[in-house]
Amino acid sequence: MSINVGMIGLTHPHSDLHLQTLHSLDAVAGVVVWDPDPAAVANAQGRWPKAESSLASLEGVLAREDVPVMVVALPNRDVPEMVVRAARAGKHVLCEKPCARSAAEFLPALAALEKADRRFSPFYLWRRNPAILRMRDLVAQGAMGRITSVEMRLVTTQVRMRDPSHWLFRRQVAGGGILSWLGCHWLDLLRYLTGEEVEQVSAMVGSMGGEVIDVEDVASLSMRLTGGAVAGLYAGYLLAGGRPGYVSPGYDMSIILRGTQGTLRHQADGNRHVVTMESHAPDWETAPRQEFHFLLPEVRAYGGAHGLELVARFIKAAVGDIGESSAVLPGAVDALRVLEILDAAYASAESGRTTAVERTAS
Repeated sequence: MSINVGMIGLTHPHSDLHLQTLHSLDAVAGVVVWDPDPAAVANAQGRWPKAESSLASLEGVLAREDVPVMVVALPNRDVPEMVVRAARAGKHVLCEKPCARSAAEFLPALAALEKADRRFSPFYLWRRNPAILRMRDLVAQGAMGRITSVEMRLVTTQVRMRDPSHWLFRRQVAGGGILSWLGCHWLDLLRYLTGEEVEQVSAMVGSMGGEVIDVEDVASLSMRLTGGAVAGLYAGYLLAGGRPGYVSPGYDMSIILRGTQGTLRHQADGNRHVVTMESHAPDWETAPRQEFHFLLPEVRAYGGAHGLELVARFIKAAVGDIGESSAVLPGAVDALRVLEILDAAYASAESGRTTAVERTAS
């Protein structure tokens, strides 16, 4: 079974990648595109065979009963209102992260989704990366014992290589800088890998690259998890070399989990991922050190093969072919929890004090 999917927002840094994803899926028969800029619509229709040739209004796209799923790729400031409109129109929504400038701005979208009983998933694609899935399984199986520490690093190319005039570097539109654009992925993985929430945040942020921007290009977070562990995230637009733009620009990243009975490390170099486990837990006595190597295939889609899988699973779940839990697909509450951590981090950086994460009941 194939369906039509709506694509709202064609000038986002990831819009072309989302269109590649949709055009790669047999489950997608057609893509109904819309953007405030008619030239962007015409460009998409000229480049992508599945894109409809007729120029429809936003109201017309939302009213189409043959378009059950919408992909929303708009500036952070504009996302919550669009999600509300899509939910009220009966659409299931795949959404560019972080889904809003703040948790408070996202709450109306969450309420609209719950009222309409519509599915929602942010593009936290790392959850479907096979290396991350292996790490999560090992944690769940007790290889680490009780988690005591998490170290996370996510560093990429400097702002000068990413168009400093872009809305991503305007606080009024984006809400934040490196933390909200890329750090959000690692904050989601922190919750996903440990199964715990962040209770407190102590943060320092700065703009060190010399570009005229009003958001942070480097950030350091210390966090207390509900189980007592201390977690750290270091994120920045810091690499002096790499590809300009937002498609495979270059990264320096790692994740290390330490527990009472072991250590788990993840490192990536392009499509090559390595997970190293050192465990003193009883079930691993015969093989206390193991390495798992993953060579991910080259796939023309946002996030590669696991990004393609996430979208395919969401579409199947939306049309009722399969049921998916939050263990497989991130949901609206997951997006909210990350926004709540971001709110606490920015509040901490401004006040110079450790800040409690205020979690909304769900």
